[in-house]
Amino acid sequence: MLTADKNETLCRTGASTPMGQLMRRYWLPVCLAADLVAGGAPKRVRLLGENLVAFRSPDGSLGLIDEACPHRGVSLALARNEECGLRCLYHGWVMNGDGQVAETPAEPEGSRMKERVKFAAYPVRESGVFVFGYMGPPDLQPPPLDFDFSDLPASHVIVMRSREECNWAQCIEGVLDSAHSNYLHSDGIKPKGGLSITEDTDLKVAQFTRPSNDGAPRLEVEQQPYGFRYAALRRPMKNPESNTYVRVTLYVAPVYSIFPAPKGWASMQMFVPIDDEHTMFYYVLWKREAPIDEDTRERYLEQHGMRVGLDMDEQFRKIGKRDNNWMQDRESMTSGRSFSGIYGINTEDFAVQESMGPIVNRAREHLGASDLAVIHFRRTIIDAAEKLAREGAAPVGLGQQVDYKALSSGEGMVPVGADWRLVCEPEPA
Repeated sequence: MLTADKNETLCRTGASTPMGQLMRRYWLPVCLAADLVAGGAPKRVRLLGENLVAFRSPDGSLGLIDEACPHRGVSLALARNEECGLRCLYHGWVMNGDGQVAETPAEPEGSRMKERVKFAAYPVRESGVFVFGYMGPPDLQPPPLDFDFSDLPASHVIVMRSREECNWAQCIEGVLDSAHSNYLHSDGIKPKGGLSITEDTDLKVAQFTRPSNDGAPRLEVEQQPYGFRYAALRRPMKNPESNTYVRVTLYVAPVYSIFPAPKGWASMQMFVPIDDEHTMFYYVLWKREAPIDEDTRERYLEQHGMRVGLDMDEQFRKIGKRDNNWMQDRESMTSGRSFSGIYGINTEDFAVQESMGPIVNRAREHLGASDLAVIHFRRTIIDAAEKLAREGAAPVGLGQQVDYKALSSGEGMVPVGADWRLVCEPEPA
């Protein structure tokens, strides 16, 4: 459990809060690169409680600025996207991506008003299929953030995204909790002799199989410069006296997690605070060796319940929500066809995380051995926020050079008593 004060530190991300100051020291996902068309409509973005617009100028350069025109507060999501910047429809003021007013055409000739007016504008860069922004002190801008998929063309990457109606921390704690997959996700993750993916054509859900039915994994955590990684150690179904099934997950500060994917794939998730009570969730899967065909893309979106226009609206707000009990099918639970009654692994996660409320009261929790990684996450990020506020200490991952592109997870069998890190070692060429 956490005290009320510690929970506030963990959850509040406004500009004046310790966690908000910490978050602003990192590059964070703003949107997808494909969302921004050169010379096209600006895109509204709410990030860390700030209302912004992202845009791509006709020359291809990117901008991320305050949504409100500094003149009279009109939304720049309505603005004209011109070579010189965003031109407000109300009085023709032009705002560029550097926080400068370029034109004030309604003012008298010779007016120097534009030189005095400033507005929020943040550095922004494209990395693979994503656009990242930096909202911290200009003189402390960290190196560019690139992951393993960053140099791949869009044809090799799938991005699924959805808006979660709760705080960022209870979202990311889900992916750091290995034990829940044996219960909440038992419709989609089945114990079997080996690792594979099939498809249940009746339920239309992916069937991930694991070589273990051990619902009480032992966890071991290892601190890393980027955050930490942890191993979930389970007794396998075959030869449990001689083997241990290992699954390694990475927590990459502040909002990223990398975890094992099916053979030939890699995957990670991102949990970006929209504000204190809403989170933008990104699920990224990629294949280095080959492009991903459209049928596979559509199947993944369907299986995970993340299709725009069907499972969610254009703003990525889901049809499954508290008001309709996340579309839970109680009949399928009664008949034994489904444990959760909720369709899709990610959809199950959304339901339980949002069911806790906008910000869960962690003082009421009773944590156990299976929560070790969650406990470690809270200590890591709260400690980083408090040390930054108190001492100006470098945030996790920024105090020393980290090769984010080289980060990877792993899973597999190791002999009983062997080092679990063996599953993370690269295969011999």
